[in-house]
Amino acid sequence: MSSVKEQLITTLKLLPLIGRILLMFVASLAPLMFLVGVIAGLDRYGQHRQLLENLQAYGIETDAVISYIDEENFRNGVDFLRSDGSPGFASIDWRYYPPDVYQSLKYGQTIRIVYIDALVSGWDRAVLADHYQAVKAYPRIPPDIWWILGISLLLIVFNPQFVFLGMVDFNELLSPSFEK
Repeated sequence: MSSVKEQLITTLKLLPLIGRILLMFVASLAPLMFLVGVIAGLDRYGQHRQLLENLQAYGIETDAVISYIDEENFRNGVDFLRSDGSPGFASIDWRYYPPDVYQSLKYGQTIRIVYIDALVSGWDRAVLADHYQAVKAYPRIPPDIWWILGISLLLIVFNPQFVFLGMVDFNELLSPSFEK
């Protein structure tokens, strides 16, 4: 019993060291995390901006019937008739709406949508007409991206010595003393 207690005490004493080692490892990856966050943020910003521009330029309001609901990916599909009478299909992303809105949607329900009536990028996306203002007000860079950027920036600020882990000192690189 005493060896288990000693082992537990030793482990508890090592926890701060384990935490520092983990922090050093994560801090060395912080520039990569920040770069990924910037790329993801710019991508989300561009997608949202393009959706709003296409809806403004080519958006048409019509009735649609919900043809599938994908709760895992937070979206649903709708079938409708395009302005030229041909059948159309679009998906509606739920991230723009409060939970009570998308939880009230049922398979086969008729809803009012705004879809993109042109063959442009994002033509297969639509938004709920009653909640179009929520789509416009949605943050262009969502909070999950800000978390990635914030955490990686904090790691860079508080552990700058590990950010450049493995880089050669510039003075040593230029020194002429490479002789034995």
